[in-house]
Amino acid sequence: MVTMSLRSLAAILLFTLVAGACGDVLQGVGDLSAGIVRGDQTSTTTTAPGQLDLRLSPITQALWINDELGAATAGLTPDDLLLAVWYDNDRRDDRVNEFVQASRREIADLLPGIEFPQLAPEGVSHVSSQLVYDVQTLSLGVGTSAAFGLWVGEPYTAARSEAQLAVLRVGLKTFDDGSLDNDVFSFSVTDGRELSWVDGRYVYQLFCRTGVSPEACEAMADSTIPLSLLVSLPAPTGG
Repeated sequence: MVTMSLRSLAAILLFTLVAGACGDVLQGVGDLSAGIVRGDQTSTTTTAPGQLDLRLSPITQALWINDELGAATAGLTPDDLLLAVWYDNDRRDDRVNEFVQASRREIADLLPGIEFPQLAPEGVSHVSSQLVYDVQTLSLGVGTSAAFGLWVGEPYTAARSEAQLAVLRVGLKTFDDGSLDNDVFSFSVTDGRELSWVDGRYVYQLFCRTGVSPEACEAMADSTIPLSLLVSLPAPTGG
């Protein structure tokens, strides 16, 4: 049994490792030109009898805006896929930074076993997804290998502080200690709350903006499943 003091120390260590590798949890996620138009949104609330109203909705109701990008790279080997995504700047980015728009299929193929929440804050209608590169070696970044934004309305058309309710960053586990696996550590940060945990090969960092309750943020973390299971789900239809 781990004592509270040791677990607190472990939590601080994990947060230091993640924060040192990733920096600002929001930096780079959604750094594209923005207008002021918002997309339409619909959502439902997920609750159970006798439980708190967490104001969460199934992620299957959200549109993954980059899914069409994966069609041109289907069937490539991981090495070829990594380069194809980076050099496909006509449809993605201008390669001015390490965050490159990518489909959930491409991310699942390059990061086997990576997981994503089944639940999202109520009102989330779109998901942005990016691979994060080490631009010197054109390999995936270690501290952050993939980043996801959960948006109210069409991404990048309003300020993140207004439209982006949550951000998930996933990095590679670079330490052998397994004692932290599946333990979720919660921290109060600027503009919201951050959860950090280790699962398998990856370190997860979930930021929930102020307005998303701590209980809802924890429920999101508890609801993760392999991203590969979400890849083939059909896109939501408008109603």
